Amino acid sequence: MKRRSLLLAATVGTPLWSLAPSLQAQPAAPRALPSMRIYIPGGAGGGWDQTGRALGASIQAAGLAGKVEYENKGGKGGTIGLADFVARYSQDPSALLVGGMVMLGAIAVGKPEVTLARVTPVARLTNDFMVLVAKAGSKLTTMPALIEAMRKDLGAVAFTGGSSGGVDHMLAGMMARQLRLDLNRLSYLPTASGREAVALLEKGTAQIAISSYSEFQADIESKALVPLAISSRKTLYGVPSLTEQGVGTELGNWRAVFGPGQISEADRENLRRIVIAATLHPSWIQTLSERKWIGGLMHGKDFAESLVIEQAIASAVTMMLRLKS
Repeated sequence: MKRRSLLLAATVGTPLWSLAPSLQAQPAAPRALPSMRIYIPGGAGGGWDQTGRALGASIQAAGLAGKVEYENKGGKGGTIGLADFVARYSQDPSALLVGGMVMLGAIAVGKPEVTLARVTPVARLTNDFMVLVAKAGSKLTTMPALIEAMRKDLGAVAFTGGSSGGVDHMLAGMMARQLRLDLNRLSYLPTASGREAVALLEKGTAQIAISSYSEFQADIESKALVPLAISSRKTLYGVPSLTEQGVGTELGNWRAVFGPGQISEADRENLRRIVIAATLHPSWIQTLSERKWIGGLMHGKDFAESLVIEQAIASAVTMMLRLKS
């Protein structure tokens, strides 16, 4: 890869703000709300769904909301849900929207009318890495076999994962570029959740699925899926990295929550305090361990400013890889 490509590949999903001090000044105690709504712009069971419901459970466990309601509306990397959230909840001081790096990629590819400029950045919650999996018993259950198949006929290997332009799509494109293959031959089938991706593997419509490890964890542990490689720098969760297996590619993911764009500064600050307090609760810490998520709390001005950088990177990578919706 060219130097520019290498820099981008190393930067995406390893946000620049992660280099900042991890200990931030903790805000004052939040004001508890009678009820809250967590809007999840993805399918049930997916990474955003898991994150949103886990956060909601911790908010309740911490006594910060009497009840928490959840709403799912997937499609186009979360941009359909983003537009719906903006249209319906822009003035609701008790609403939160789940999102992350996937949404930035979808915005870069789809160029929707409604972007993250219409919501309020509250906090980044987690970092994660993607794993490549194949159906148990298939012909592509090892990385050497996958590399050979891609080199023989890239178009014959159907990848599936999250939305067009999202981190899963980026990873497939970065792998093909690293192997110096024709990116126009890349076959990628977008889905709204890890469950849908697994369904495509089971039907034989796709041969390789890509998503965060947590989305495939149960199927990996039951031996229904075979992990080929993970997008971290080194072996993680017992799965060798792409780099260790000859494909010099690293890519991470992150998930966050956003607030309405038309609420008062005091209400924005209260949402931030609620989220931070929830992430300090033992129930959230336990969830991080169980889901194998990497805690990556970042909030306030630092998070808001970093989004500008992340969106620019996502736009550059999707253009470089010629990713299309």
